[in-house]
Amino acid sequence: MQTTTQMPGRTTARPVSAALLAALLLAAGVSLAPACGPGLTPAEERVQLAREGEGEILVAAVWPWQQRTDIRYGEGLDMAVREVNASGGIKGRRLRVQRHDDRESLDQGMIVAHRIAADPRVTAVIGHLQSYVTAPAAAIYELGGLLLIAPTATDPTLTSHGHRRVFQATFTDRDAGRQLAEFARARFTRVAICYIRNPYGRGLANAFEERGGEIGLGIVARHSYDAGEQIGTRTFEATVREWSSLELDAIFLAGEVPSAGLFVAEARKQGLDVPILGGDAIGSPALFATAGQAAEGMVVAGFFHPDEPRPEVQRWKADFEKRFGGAPDAGSALGYDVIHLLARAMRHAGSTEPERVAQALHGMPPWTGVTGSFRFDAQGAAVGRRLVKMVVREGRFAYLPDGPSSPFASGPTR
Repeated sequence: MQTTTQMPGRTTARPVSAALLAALLLAAGVSLAPACGPGLTPAEERVQLAREGEGEILVAAVWPWQQRTDIRYGEGLDMAVREVNASGGIKGRRLRVQRHDDRESLDQGMIVAHRIAADPRVTAVIGHLQSYVTAPAAAIYELGGLLLIAPTATDPTLTSHGHRRVFQATFTDRDAGRQLAEFARARFTRVAICYIRNPYGRGLANAFEERGGEIGLGIVARHSYDAGEQIGTRTFEATVREWSSLELDAIFLAGEVPSAGLFVAEARKQGLDVPILGGDAIGSPALFATAGQAAEGMVVAGFFHPDEPRPEVQRWKADFEKRFGGAPDAGSALGYDVIHLLARAMRHAGSTEPERVAQALHGMPPWTGVTGSFRFDAQGAAVGRRLVKMVVREGRFAYLPDGPSSPFASGPTR
């Protein structure tokens, strides 16, 4: 039984004005002028270099490398790059990943994005971790003529701005809410929703309630809490007390750790022992720091689990463990998949020119990696990406098979 670390790549971006962005870049010493020769913008020189088709292919990987050492994202990237190059690269050209650290910061992310866009050698970007960094950075990459594949950002607005070369490689908050509602409807009839009062929590809760209403799932109560307040178990006392009299079948928790864990702890303390279903932001070991034993039996959504029985997952898991030691997590799986997805699109396009690679991603047949099938709509959003469900067993996230006959939990039930 393996544990898996999830990525909190979901919070909606805060808008950044052009004037503020320019001020931030200038303050950091980043030139706003073209980095190329007279008459050529970085985007134009990028196309010229791609058409020459010589030398290594440079891909920028933007991630909070220093802050997120607990996520094995880089190992997945490196493993895929070695495999691509060992198989002949892209038309004989080797792939190289250049790492950039955005510090999980909006300001630093914008500075890094501009530096990457000003470098005509870079042909594509993979990143960032957080949606609130990815969405505004995407506009910079688009203007710079770059291709962006976002492996973990779940904000559904990322692909709503008309960008031609921006791709969202995982499910959105809206996708997650709807799939979790369908999972719940197969098991329950009366559900209460508790959500964190930010764009992620509202989006997930609204999608769950909307889909629930369409398929006959009864939403009998709804409570939100402020993401900015001092959170403690007392924050949830009154809500849990009220819900204890509602004859609930289950609770849907659209929260984030650590606050979501405090809700779970308070619910169990007061004897509210119905099953609890949570979104992807809860699928982190940080849940156990605040919920402890109370988390036993919870079901949460995720991007990937190494115990999924698909043959391709088990083959890759064995290879990963042999190379790096220890089981892969969701970060390493997504990093591995997006590198192979990008290489496949470049081969399909017969070019590294960002526009042609983007057209290939839009037009390629579906491709299945270790995290599932990849296919994109006209806006660059992933189509049909499937949630993985996990159940807490003895302080770990165990893989939970799909299907209405699978058990919800062996933990507390009414």
